[in-house]
Amino acid sequence: MPATLARRRKLVYREMKTLKNILCLTLLLLASCQPNSSQNNASLKEETGTVHPSKEHRQADVLAKDTLNAVQDEVVRKPTVGTTPDFEVFFEKFKRTAEQQDTKEFNSCIDPKTGLYIIDAPGAVPRFTYLKDISRYEHPHTQERAFSITKGIFRNCDLEAVQTLPTLTCQGDDDNFARRGCFVADAVAFRESEAPKFAGLSTQEENNAAQTQLLVNKTVLHTKSGFKFHFGRIKGNWRVLFIDLTVPCSA
Repeated sequence: MPATLARRRKLVYREMKTLKNILCLTLLLLASCQPNSSQNNASLKEETGTVHPSKEHRQADVLAKDTLNAVQDEVVRKPTVGTTPDFEVFFEKFKRTAEQQDTKEFNSCIDPKTGLYIIDAPGAVPRFTYLKDISRYEHPHTQERAFSITKGIFRNCDLEAVQTLPTLTCQGDDDNFARRGCFVADAVAFRESEAPKFAGLSTQEENNAAQTQLLVNKTVLHTKSGFKFHFGRIKGNWRVLFIDLTVPCSA
């Protein structure tokens, strides 16, 4: 009986020793896993670090593109002084066809989709006539055609580029403007004009005229007649968009 008890004690001692060894081994394993955890955290930080710069680069690229677009828009909107060679060529053709009263060639200066508005003032309010064929225009009072009204005004029309067009003085005869001649300037004043609102147009016609106004880039003023010609680029081609035959200082 004592021998059996001794054997049991030895067995229990061995089991406890085994458990102790297992516990030590477990602690060692846990201790060895801790650096791996730190390494994983470092790896995660590194991975996170590689993501953030990429995101920042994308944001920087977007900001750079937005800034570039804004600058380009500002350049487009900024009024420019002077004429470009392609506009000079176009205007020479425009003058020649008007002087020669060449309907076909003149109509090629009108955009086939946007058309042309001729402005006159038969009464107290302006009148807008929309057309795509210059031969269809007729003055409401005199029944004159457009070529008859503008005949001869371009013979000595040598364009002078200015920042702003000469101001109206109404001194009489050929002195209705502060300067005499043919002048070209950015059309910012005409783009901001609200004349279509007072022309008795339908809502749709008024909107169409207002939208066409925004396409105008240059205005040419002939001071002797007081007529103004407004031009714009449509799909890369210069077109005449408005002709203002209103006689200043006539009221």
